[in-house]
Amino acid sequence: MPISFNPMRLYMGKHNISYYYLANQGIDARTLQRIRHDRPITTETLGKLCKILNCQPGELIEYLGDTNES
Repeated sequence: MPISFNPMRLYMGKHNISYYYLANQGIDARTLQRIRHDRPITTETLGKLCKILNCQPGELIEYLGDTNES
């Protein structure tokens, strides 16, 4: 997947935010699992995360490029 949630994981670590906290704020466990494995989420969910974490989308995701390019 060309999108990574590694910046989100780093942001959470820096601000001492756990996945448990996000679950208690209304983020579904399946969505959190998708984030852990760099799977796609909706822009609606990304917006919710930005609201909860008080940040911009660019602080949560990064584009890695197409890994299937020749």
